[in-house]
Amino acid sequence: MQAYFDIENLSSFTKSSAKAQFDDCNRMLRGHFDLKFNFTKKDLEEKAKENPAILSWLTTMTQGFKGSISYSQGEPFPSRPLKSNTHKGFDLEQLMSIYLINDPRIAKIKENGCIMYAPIGEEVEVLSSLFKDSDYQFQKSFELRKMTGWSDLDGLITPTSDIIIADQYCLSDPNVYENNIYTLLSVLCQKVNNVMTNIIIFTQPSNYDRVNKYTFEPDWANIRAAIKRKVKSTTGMEPKVTFVLASDMGEHDRTVFTNYQYLVPGDTINLFDSQWRVISHGRHLGVYSLAHRDHLQAMRNFIADMQAIIDKIKTRNPEQIKYDKESLFLNF
Repeated sequence: MQAYFDIENLSSFTKSSAKAQFDDCNRMLRGHFDLKFNFTKKDLEEKAKENPAILSWLTTMTQGFKGSISYSQGEPFPSRPLKSNTHKGFDLEQLMSIYLINDPRIAKIKENGCIMYAPIGEEVEVLSSLFKDSDYQFQKSFELRKMTGWSDLDGLITPTSDIIIADQYCLSDPNVYENNIYTLLSVLCQKVNNVMTNIIIFTQPSNYDRVNKYTFEPDWANIRAAIKRKVKSTTGMEPKVTFVLASDMGEHDRTVFTNYQYLVPGDTINLFDSQWRVISHGRHLGVYSLAHRDHLQAMRNFIADMQAIIDKIKTRNPEQIKYDKESLFLNF
């Protein structure tokens, strides 16, 4: 993962050593991040005259550092002033990056909930939100039989511009849509505020009703309308919704991706019945932070595989891609 620092934020961060998770944040940056400095080495030397902690921090950081460090050669990134749609020009890596930057509109842009931004003084808090536990953990496992609902994830939700679901069976039973895919999407969007979210669902084109013994095609229009209503009730704005109908998704048949984390349910995201009783045959739900190098690489591979599915369908059965066809991670 990449972390972009303005000089004012780096100075603020190095003065935060008294905060409880400062050391863990440094450990994470050293082991899993590439650092992108929006300033020159000369700027750094000048700032160090008023805050010598910067140079000592940099010396410590480079010991055992596994990533790369780059300095600005021109305009800072992202370009200033920030706009509410600045992230729409980001590439894949930038959409999964964290921005510790100084801008007059940073507080407002952060509230949009699409991208992780850290204003001056909030660097440790924003960086540590990438952990999935208080003890330097990049994943959390939920025992399904003990879950009471998708609200169990509330403390783990991070900003997102896109939600990509790959689950062949997520629309196999209309009776459980409300307590599963609709509610899950609402929970995953809870950081988003009056900004459009892109929702892409990879699933099979038809399902078999085992009770009544017949094959049916989900009511795509009705499902799309329900998702739009549910997400708008959380974010204040209707999302863009796309269905990609694929009978074979390879190994990626049960994954829920957002910009900074992903979920792997036991066998499908249909965990609950209409009474919130667990019906999944799986044992655990895993939540994985993209701040860990291995998790990030897994999702790079996932995005590439989902793009390959789209490209194949566009060539052979373009009608199997339905509705809005918008994503910042995938090309339709």
